[in-house]
Amino acid sequence: MLRASLVWLVFLVIAVSSGALREVLIAPWLGEQRAQQVGTLLVCLLLAGVIILFIRRERPAPAVALVIGAGWTLMTVAFEFTAFHFIAGRPLSELLAAYDLSAGHLWPLVLFTELLTPWLSAMRLAQMRVARVPSSPKPKPIARLPEQYRRMIAKEEIANLPLRRYDGEVRVVNTAEALAEAMHDIRRESVVGFDTETRPAFQKGESYLPSLVQVATARRVYLLQVQQLDCSRELAELLADPRIVKAGVALAGDIGQLKRLFPFAAAAVVDIGQIAKRHGNKQSGLRNLAALFLGWRMAKGARTTNWSAPSLTPAQIGYAATDAWASRELYLRFEELGLT
Repeated sequence: MLRASLVWLVFLVIAVSSGALREVLIAPWLGEQRAQQVGTLLVCLLLAGVIILFIRRERPAPAVALVIGAGWTLMTVAFEFTAFHFIAGRPLSELLAAYDLSAGHLWPLVLFTELLTPWLSAMRLAQMRVARVPSSPKPKPIARLPEQYRRMIAKEEIANLPLRRYDGEVRVVNTAEALAEAMHDIRRESVVGFDTETRPAFQKGESYLPSLVQVATARRVYLLQVQQLDCSRELAELLADPRIVKAGVALAGDIGQLKRLFPFAAAAVVDIGQIAKRHGNKQSGLRNLAALFLGWRMAKGARTTNWSAPSLTPAQIGYAATDAWASRELYLRFEELGLT
């Protein structure tokens, strides 16, 4: 929303510059009323161009884009009546006359441009994303998996591999501001690593819902504390987005548990363990796959810790981030091998 507010200042510069251009160049040539009409249409075109560029960069959901457009429209109306009526002293009747389409005034088109262009642009982007997703992807033939990967890797062999942990930036998301920043980054991706963590149950009949959702991008890993912050709208958007592949291991269970928290229709959720099985590999666990395809060993230390704690320990953060990061790395490796 802060970036959207800054874009509105660009609108203000466009309107002022267009007004000056109209008075100097267009009005002497076409007359005042015709110049106002041409100037208004020019403002609409320039605003639409800026809005389309903003929506393509930010990639908000259509509903969010509509809220942004409504905010821009309200800011414009508020500025108009504050600046020209309360400060400049122009009568309300003169300001309201600009809204009379029957008299040839086109100012309402500017407001409609601000209101509807973000939503229409976001809808168009969503349709393009759906169109790019294959309706019935065909499995690759098993023979495409190189022979060295079509084998079982022993625990002893894994133990001799170098230990790797994610050493990039990790952000724990438990505020609305952090969530907005995370989604801005995530929406720019075509592939993210995805995983969840749940507080372990040690007694019969005891169970818990997911406490943490991990999302790995090319730049950093986000740990969303879903028990501390309502992330349902943002996660539903991500999980339903067909443009962004969500890669992980045994994701059917994660998806089922998340649906107990909030409703969504999953799209582009890819189980890399199932990809390996489909191509002839008998081991589908994340650590086995990382050892076989990436050549390094993953630690197991923090798996059964309390993931619902308000503050995560460094060990928990490292473990959770590594799982999501390794999932993304494996998917990218499978892409290199032509398996996806």
